Amino acid sequence: MLKIGINNVCRALLFFIFASSLMSFTLVIDAGHGGDDFGAIGLVHGVKEKDLNLQVAKQLASKIRTVYPEVKVVLTRETDVFLPLQQRADIVNKNHADLFISIHTNAAENRKAQGAETFILGTDRMEDNLDVAMRENAVMKLEKDQTVYQGFDPNSIESYIIFELMQNQYMDNSLAFAEMVQNQFVGTLNRANRGVRQAAFWVLLQSACPSVLVEMGFVSNAEEEKWLASEAGKNGIVNSIFNAFEKYYKK
Repeated sequence: MLKIGINNVCRALLFFIFASSLMSFTLVIDAGHGGDDFGAIGLVHGVKEKDLNLQVAKQLASKIRTVYPEVKVVLTRETDVFLPLQQRADIVNKNHADLFISIHTNAAENRKAQGAETFILGTDRMEDNLDVAMRENAVMKLEKDQTVYQGFDPNSIESYIIFELMQNQYMDNSLAFAEMVQNQFVGTLNRANRGVRQAAFWVLLQSACPSVLVEMGFVSNAEEEKWLASEAGKNGIVNSIFNAFEKYYKK
């Protein structure tokens, strides 16, 4: 009887280990920009996008690891270093990620522009979002090896036409998660809602999993720059993205 009981326990344990391996989940979090690539810079307080992105990415990673230790969380960068766009996508693919979140901070010529927006890969209303895509893709020009981009010019409108010819098999899940993030920004933080949008971001195109690019707010807006740099602002953003991740992960 005891032997049978032990066998049953062993079988149950083996099944649990096997099932756990099947249910493994990998999340890659990308802190946009870094190193010599400062990203957007606040005009009033001089807040650098690269620093905000990294702070939020690391706090988010820490919280997810604490609450969901079974989730493998990978950061594309953990220090202030320059990382090519393609290398960021390579990290996503080498880790066989189930979800990719790229964190960014916005800027605009209109100093009153404010609010959060979440992007997925796509060309819907491409002309409206082209300026954002060009700004985020422009980092390519800082890289020594241009061959990995196969002639793609981040400043050429013609180059973005290729995105119209490519299907994104992860569109539905990307959109679902993006809406969860945006709902948290609006419902929990009462941020101005700039919506879920589509844009031709290289790092999303090259990542083989559901992927979003989050623009947390505008450092070109003096009030929003101050809020983004505050602990309350960063904690609010981290909690919002975490809540969205939790909802997505449990589903």
